Amino acid sequence: MRDKSFFSFVLLSLALLPTAVRTQTLPDNPEPVRARSADWDRVQDLARGDGITVARAGTYSVPCRFVGATDNELFCDSMFSGREYRFSRAEVERVRMEDKRKNMRILIGSFAAAGLVWGVATPPPTGSTAPRVVDGLAGAALGGFVGLIVSVPAAVLIPGRLIYRHSPSYAKTGHPAPPSKEGPSQSSGDESAP
Repeated sequence: MRDKSFFSFVLLSLALLPTAVRTQTLPDNPEPVRARSADWDRVQDLARGDGITVARAGTYSVPCRFVGATDNELFCDSMFSGREYRFSRAEVERVRMEDKRKNMRILIGSFAAAGLVWGVATPPPTGSTAPRVVDGLAGAALGGFVGLIVSVPAAVLIPGRLIYRHSPSYAKTGHPAPPSKEGPSQSSGDESAP
């Protein structure tokens, strides 16, 4: 009896559903949602001592420790010597977090945990008297070693998180461009004209 009444309730609900639901009209001129891009404010919000890599146009990237940033300059200390760097915002192409060590620790820890689980979960060979904890620790050591081997090239190949990307409008005027309501501008082939 209960199944029949429940089934009747579901059928009645489905029959009345189209009258209960109102249609939604689309707006006349929808504005696309803009994705948050890496902005200079994110550079200024970094914590003092964070490892960053500053890429400049036409030259090598500089790994350093963040000291501070103003609206027009970035200050950081060298990771290897006591040298202090001062970069103009106009010359900075990209700022990335230095995540290599963190990525290596994550990979080594993941492989060590997998090795521990593998060592404990696999059945011991016949006649073995070693406790499962010893097998788990051996598996963790083996997994950690494999994780170290895998993490070294992975840390070199995986770039850090992007914090800031150079805006072309800032280099020309010295001020950031106001946000456009039309979305990204479409340029023609000639960009060298003033």
